[in-house]
Amino acid sequence: MRKLKVLDFEDRSYYSELVRIGLPVMIQNVIFNGLTMIDNVMIGGLGDTAISAVGIANKLSFVFILFLFGVNSGSSVFGAQFWGKGDLAAIRKVLGISLRICLVASIPFFLVSQLLPRQVMTFFIRDAQVIEQGVSFLRIIGWSYVIQAITAAYAIQSRGVGRTRPPLYASAVALGINTFLNYSLIYGRFGLPAMGVRGSATATLIARILEAGILLAIIYGRKYELAATISEMSGYSRDFIRRFVRPVLPVIANEILWAIGVSMYTFFYGMQGVKSTTTAQIMEVMNGLFFSLFFGLGSACGVMIGNRIGAREDDIARVYAKRSIVLGSGLGLCMGCALAVAAPFFLSFFNVGPEILSDCRIAAYVFASTMSLRVINLIMVVGVCRNGGDTVFAALIDVLSPWCVGIPMAALGVLVLKWPIYLVMALVSLEEVVKAVFGIWRLFSGKWLNNLVHDLHGGEVVQAGAGAVSSEV
Repeated sequence: MRKLKVLDFEDRSYYSELVRIGLPVMIQNVIFNGLTMIDNVMIGGLGDTAISAVGIANKLSFVFILFLFGVNSGSSVFGAQFWGKGDLAAIRKVLGISLRICLVASIPFFLVSQLLPRQVMTFFIRDAQVIEQGVSFLRIIGWSYVIQAITAAYAIQSRGVGRTRPPLYASAVALGINTFLNYSLIYGRFGLPAMGVRGSATATLIARILEAGILLAIIYGRKYELAATISEMSGYSRDFIRRFVRPVLPVIANEILWAIGVSMYTFFYGMQGVKSTTTAQIMEVMNGLFFSLFFGLGSACGVMIGNRIGAREDDIARVYAKRSIVLGSGLGLCMGCALAVAAPFFLSFFNVGPEILSDCRIAAYVFASTMSLRVINLIMVVGVCRNGGDTVFAALIDVLSPWCVGIPMAALGVLVLKWPIYLVMALVSLEEVVKAVFGIWRLFSGKWLNNLVHDLHGGEVVQAGAGAVSSEV
């Protein structure tokens, strides 16, 4: 057997597996972000105030979604390694733990959306019209949190056992319906009432319910690997839970603290007024559309690495990690150029003033110039470190970068230098540089690779050791 090389374009097994795992995830994210952009264009028809209101109100959802991603991304580390080991019983137990944590966590987020929506809005902005519209949006969208908890657990864990298509099918159908209902309920088409931003929230709630129903129907109807009974999702020992929690807690803390840190950028942008928050929201949507192409690469990289570690093929895992970074950086550079070229076209769909469009155009160049770094950091944190069991280091660089670099730079740009929004964004992007430097250093140190499941199975823990998690295949 020939020795694998990092720059080996003839290793068909790597690229075929990358496409098989990553393509459905990529398509799912492109669909989601593409329709999110369409939603924002529709909301934009109501004016700058509506765009800002929905963007700010969604910050609570943003934190919650990243909490769900933290729980299930951390759990997927065990899934990938358990799948490489061939232990389906353990994967179902991991699903059970993840599902319980997500459902319990949805309760406080729901209560905040119902009892404290005004406080959430006023933290970010003082404009009365923005606050009122945001409050009405939050009170409706909050009802979707429990549904999202169920969907996230099954969708992410499905990838860990090679079932990447069911989440894609569920999302495609639900998000298509979401777009139709958005148009109908925002403007009152096809005999439905014109509800404005409340119509957008109602459409999203209905789509979330449909997405969960379709996903569960596929999994249980076809009796796929995650069609687990309640008893199969229970019955884990204290040692199993302890070893599960040890690597997963840093991932959960990572996602929550990172989400709060990134949301603080909106706090500073809000100090500059509605125009800046609208610019930031439009750029967040447009950048998400282009960047979403790489979530499939990060997910596939993580699954492949986790599987190899679980199968005790550490040398292959190391090569795959480095190869994914090289591939990602090159593709990120190409996508950054595409974003810069396509920005005027995409911005033409938004019904906003010329000043906002001008700021967005320059901000797009800022995002384009850092795209390659963002892709490297995504692969390192989500793909390499987490699925290699190096969750503490991943959490440190992912959290400290915004809190120690990004937020101080935002404060400097807004409060001291009083720069326009696009220059503040350029300062904030310095966090990506810092994160990439430490991430690459960790990659070549080799310390990120840890086998979490070598002595752990679906029943009892054979011998105390590290923890384990489920990955996406």
